Amino acid sequence: MAKVTIDGIEVEVQDGMNVIEAAKAADVHVPHFCYHPSLSIVGQCRMCLVEVEGMPKLQAGCATPIRDGMKIHVWNEKVDKARKGQMEFLLINHPLDCPICDKAGECPLQDYSFNYGSVTSRYGEFKRTYPGMDRTAIGPHVIQNMNRCIHCTRCIRFTAEITGTSELAFFKRGAATEVGVFPGTPLDNWMSACVTDICPTGALTPREFRFESRVWNLDSTESICNGCDVGCNLFIGHRTGQIFRYRPRVNPEVNDHWLCDYGRFSYERYETDRVVVPKVRNEDDYLGIATWEEALDSIAQHVRGAANVAVIASAQMTNEEAWLAKTLFAGKLNAKLGVMVDPIGPIKMKSRTDWIVGDQAGPNFRGVKAVIGDASIDELLTNGANGVDVLYICDAQFSDRASDPAVIANLRQAKFLIVHSWDANHPLTEVADVVIPGAIHAEKDGTYTNLQGRVQRIHQAFPPKGQAVTDLEAFRRIGARLFPNDEAFRSADAYDVFAAIREEMPQLAEVSA
Repeated sequence: MAKVTIDGIEVEVQDGMNVIEAAKAADVHVPHFCYHPSLSIVGQCRMCLVEVEGMPKLQAGCATPIRDGMKIHVWNEKVDKARKGQMEFLLINHPLDCPICDKAGECPLQDYSFNYGSVTSRYGEFKRTYPGMDRTAIGPHVIQNMNRCIHCTRCIRFTAEITGTSELAFFKRGAATEVGVFPGTPLDNWMSACVTDICPTGALTPREFRFESRVWNLDSTESICNGCDVGCNLFIGHRTGQIFRYRPRVNPEVNDHWLCDYGRFSYERYETDRVVVPKVRNEDDYLGIATWEEALDSIAQHVRGAANVAVIASAQMTNEEAWLAKTLFAGKLNAKLGVMVDPIGPIKMKSRTDWIVGDQAGPNFRGVKAVIGDASIDELLTNGANGVDVLYICDAQFSDRASDPAVIANLRQAKFLIVHSWDANHPLTEVADVVIPGAIHAEKDGTYTNLQGRVQRIHQAFPPKGQAVTDLEAFRRIGARLFPNDEAFRSADAYDVFAAIREEMPQLAEVSA
């Protein structure tokens, strides 16, 4: 360890750490563009210059290792003058198009220009441009505007060092230098949109989010990606109950700073008609809109006295939902519970130290299986549910196979079919006897268990649509109707249920609620 003084603040940091990271320990921010903690150091932008006592010149903070006894000045007149000079160079050719740039509001160049930029330029109003490279699709998800590029090389280093695909490179020389893709090699790797996250300007933006919303109009909620079993940490960008984007949230042990394209754009599946009210099939075989009371009455009528109840859980359920489902169906109704998951990928994700490979489409298959057991439901899908009095499907999209007409016909052999669904267009909702309006994962609180066995929390971004409820609340309502005096169905608060799970499952004892 090394003791250093940064702007008069003495801190102890790891010996050899660079100045930018060491300054964070002193709660001092060193401005920078090209430096990224998960990429190699190139000292390209010269924005992170600092003064180190005993050294004759200013030093690049990203490339200066810490040694014991150093005295570093991040903010003083000499450093300030150097940064203003560098910003003047960067802004010579940068277009003044912040009002139409998707990066506006979260752009480091925009932020630093307030501190170091000048109202006037000594270089006149003429700006270098890159004709034909101002709205260029360089891949299926990435739009390039070369006029905004400051040549930090973050995107180039990402494709060379993280994905290893090296689609991006510098072309030409001097003032004409440009970042581009090689001919016939578009930016089309499985993590391509990550370059839009690390780009410090609006030179690279995601096609799916382009002109969709100003970032300051979005709310941001911490959550976990539900695309596969890696369990990448992310932020949900949303407004008025609509998801506009997913962004990676740093977790060095899982996904570091990254997010794969499959997971990043998986929110598009929710851009469909939603089930917002319960539905019940009447005596005339018509599936019509019903109240919650009517739906609960119908479920209670058929479940009471049923000799054979089967439940198909979902790998999209939280641990809390799975636990309450087990309490209700296995504990009270002696039902058979099973869960399955679709294979996917494999999808590779880079943590800070290693590659993690996801191969299951459900984010919580391991968690649900640990709670309810590992009984197979393949018999129901292949041979049918004939002889089952009540079949309860906790998620219409528990598997891609649930959309197969043959599988639907097999499941429909059950005497009474209950389906949770958020997708109004899913074929299972058309054949059910009772449809429970379900919630998507952005509308839930709870925990997922990823392939590492790591239990991670998701947070509700916005409430469910209409009269829809989470699976946790649906199970609580059914349990309270069937067993009104049972304390297990008093609360559908995910934190309360998680506390109960920890008592039953010692492996969760150390997990923070």
